[in-house]
Amino acid sequence: MKSFKLFTFVLFLSIAFSIAFAQENQKPSLDHSVYEFWKKLDNSQISPDGSWVSYEINPQIGDGILYLYNVKTGKLESFARGYHAKFSPESNYLVFKIKPQHAITREAKMKKKKKDEMPKDSLGVWLIGKHSLMKFEKVKSFKVPEKEGSMFAFQHEKIYPLEKKNEEKQDLSEEEKKTEKEKAQKLKEELKRIKNAKGTKLVVFNSLSGVTTIFQDVTEYAVAAKGNSLSFITQTEDSLLYSKVLFVETGKTSSVEIMSQEGQAQNLTISDQGRQLGFLFSSDTSKIKSYGLYHWVEKMDGARVLVNSASDGMSKNWSVSENRKLYFSENGGKLFFGTAPTQIQEPEDTLLDEEKYKVDIWTFNDLYLQPMQKLRIGREKKRNYLAVYYLENEKMVQLANMNVPEVQIFQKGNGNYAMGRSDLPYRKLVSWDQNRYTDYYIIDMSTGKANMFVEKLSSRASMSPKGKYMYWFDNRDNIWYAHQIKTGRKIKLSSDIDVAFYDEADDHPSYPRSYGSAGWIGDDDYFLVYDAFDLWKLDPTEKKEDVNLTNAYGRKNNIRLRYIQLDEDAESIADNESMLLSGFHLKTKQSGFYSKSVKTAGDPSKIFMDDYRFYPPVKAKFGDIIMWRKGSFEEFPDLWISELDFSNPIKISTANPQQSDYNWGTVELVEWMSFDRKELQGLLYKPENFDPLKKYPMLVYFYERESDGLHTHWIPAPKRSKINRTLEVSNDYLVFAPDIVYTDGYPGESAYNAVVSGTMNLINSFDFIDKDRIGLNGQSWGGYQIAYLVTKTNLFKCAYSGAPVSNMTSAYGGIRWGSGASRMMQYEGGQSRIGGTLWEKPFQYIENSPIFFVPKINTPLLIMHNDTDGAVPWYQGIEFFVALRRLNKPAWMLVYNGEEHNLTKWPNKVDLAIRQLQFYDHFLKDLPAPEWMVKGIPAIDKGKYDGYDLVEE
Repeated sequence: MKSFKLFTFVLFLSIAFSIAFAQENQKPSLDHSVYEFWKKLDNSQISPDGSWVSYEINPQIGDGILYLYNVKTGKLESFARGYHAKFSPESNYLVFKIKPQHAITREAKMKKKKKDEMPKDSLGVWLIGKHSLMKFEKVKSFKVPEKEGSMFAFQHEKIYPLEKKNEEKQDLSEEEKKTEKEKAQKLKEELKRIKNAKGTKLVVFNSLSGVTTIFQDVTEYAVAAKGNSLSFITQTEDSLLYSKVLFVETGKTSSVEIMSQEGQAQNLTISDQGRQLGFLFSSDTSKIKSYGLYHWVEKMDGARVLVNSASDGMSKNWSVSENRKLYFSENGGKLFFGTAPTQIQEPEDTLLDEEKYKVDIWTFNDLYLQPMQKLRIGREKKRNYLAVYYLENEKMVQLANMNVPEVQIFQKGNGNYAMGRSDLPYRKLVSWDQNRYTDYYIIDMSTGKANMFVEKLSSRASMSPKGKYMYWFDNRDNIWYAHQIKTGRKIKLSSDIDVAFYDEADDHPSYPRSYGSAGWIGDDDYFLVYDAFDLWKLDPTEKKEDVNLTNAYGRKNNIRLRYIQLDEDAESIADNESMLLSGFHLKTKQSGFYSKSVKTAGDPSKIFMDDYRFYPPVKAKFGDIIMWRKGSFEEFPDLWISELDFSNPIKISTANPQQSDYNWGTVELVEWMSFDRKELQGLLYKPENFDPLKKYPMLVYFYERESDGLHTHWIPAPKRSKINRTLEVSNDYLVFAPDIVYTDGYPGESAYNAVVSGTMNLINSFDFIDKDRIGLNGQSWGGYQIAYLVTKTNLFKCAYSGAPVSNMTSAYGGIRWGSGASRMMQYEGGQSRIGGTLWEKPFQYIENSPIFFVPKINTPLLIMHNDTDGAVPWYQGIEFFVALRRLNKPAWMLVYNGEEHNLTKWPNKVDLAIRQLQFYDHFLKDLPAPEWMVKGIPAIDKGKYDGYDLVEE
């Protein structure tokens, strides 16, 4: 008996000690104070020779760090506030911009300094071979050659010399007085020059010699891809504008003057080989200018005008447009530019504003609705049409025109054909048809003649890399097609294959998209396309049998295989290439990589599959090193390097080491059968310190399908419109994210069948879920579904509904103000999935509209709907709220002023995160309600206090 008592006492002490130790060592939960210093990894890149990797580690607010990793030694260099870095083609320097300190910029904003008085970016140059850093102040841009060379150029902001106060200096000799006067005069002249200059200082830096060459008053500059030359325009203005176009060879300190004349020069371009220039020039002094297209080639004595409004090939009353970037074909034989109808000077306005009528006239035959027209005014004013000039033949050819307004160039401009696009016959359909229809044309670039090769296509067409075929997926019959350009023959590429090449999981009442393609093989010999799982090798000549290149390995193993292009410059897949494939298991959500020869069909070779999300690897241009990222919910996706086959992997970044100090979470897949007998998956998140003996409140978040994101890492950050899963889980909530599969015409019921069945399955399966403390969270489409669900069930204790459509009957005829489009297409063929018009299916619009069933709602609601929402009209939130208020239903609505559909401003995102969590804590954890929920914030007190304080009852 004594021994039993002793054992019991010892056991009690042991348990007590364990509890005390656990409490003492328990990790703190994440809170809103961690947001600013939790970091992201941005802009990673590998040097062309594979010896260096650069990346940024940036806090969400504050000063970041640019890192440079030495692949051979593993050493790190760091550069405070560096960003947007770029390696030289020779891998001998890294150039980057340096932001001003966040605190200094903030202080300048507090003092309401003007734009030109604000702190400016600097430029950093790390000379890799010399292991030294150079800095240059007040830099607004830099350019590095794309292909070769050790030079680069950068342009300063305007830098004014400091003016000295006119203090009378005593005891100066006459000579010294003269010198001081000359200095003052020079300073005055320099200030006048800078003031009159349109441009700023351009610096050309040679990283090998260390020599810098400076040119003043530069407005534009262009660096040749080969790095052997650059060109720039200088402009000054006193009473008239004066422009110069100049050319500089790398290594030389003097420039060649190409043009020097009164007038406006702009839109400068330089050929890849660095021996030709193109630019526009106008000597007109009026507001509306007529430009000429000018050209210069090495050893030419000045530039020549190629095209103006009177040139052969130019349409009557048309001229060269200043609103298109000029560019040469890669081989330098063509110069591409834009043309447009010549603008007419409008007569002087002699009316007062109060004497003018102002009216928008909407007509039934407008191609676009007035709101869409208004949003596109700027674009339409700059609309121009692509043309080309053949430099050897001295011939202009108009490629695009008002009937075929868009033309796409392939083969880097070297080919003989282009592709034209026109949606003009179908623009009116945009208001109600989810599909975007286009007619496609083959354009003969030597004549400009256009021949239509496919009509009213709702997917995209393109050209094969060698220019032999046009190709497209037609989702009207779900077949891949090719059009042989030489013969005009139309080829059905996939019609004899008994698998689907369209997205079989697409549940919208409109044409599904294809699974896509990997590209063309060799000399346009084969076309590589995807089904749901595998890769198919199709022969456009129809001489060889189509082959499942991966031997149905993906389908047999439920793995989606996709090609990863490692050579970013490759236009085709080499016919002897060993392809790298990504793999994603559609059931387990594992991912990884495979290799597969493109030559013959067979099973791909697995490199590895693992329980992570892997980002596509990036290969060094001239080395066999790849850079990639992997992450999971529990592991930040840091940066790794390895050999091409992923051997010898090395982790080279640690973005958030502090994560281990906090109570994080875990995630697992769950499966269930929905009410309408569909097998579904979802994600269940738990706290890191999860105790199966406890009862936990649960938040249910959804949009459409969530389970494929099992291994997505969510850093603690205020979201634009929804919960942060990591933060909520860290604070002792469970989070459930179910998949939803839809039936046309019944979007609300589909959500109910999936979400409620999934929630009930968890309640019945796990005792640790507190069935009386479950909340909902969703935004936009998710917000709508929540508004619908609370009219059908009292299962949920509270709900957050962001930007919900509450009344489909009124929303149907509304406008998406962000695009100016009618909302009809949203319901007839889009996400809302009604599948017909309001007059065809009135009862389904009503049945799916929460506003008609508000009396049935017993769930307290927090709504967010912002007053400049461009996607879901603000009045939808108002309709819902005022109905709830009328019936005295517990409801609150957050309206962030001047904000979009999803929040964009940091303080608003933080505020929403705080209020959401307070709302859930009150209803699901019995914490006191915050003041803003109890008393609101009257308009007269707006901005005086936040109402976060909890109110004890």
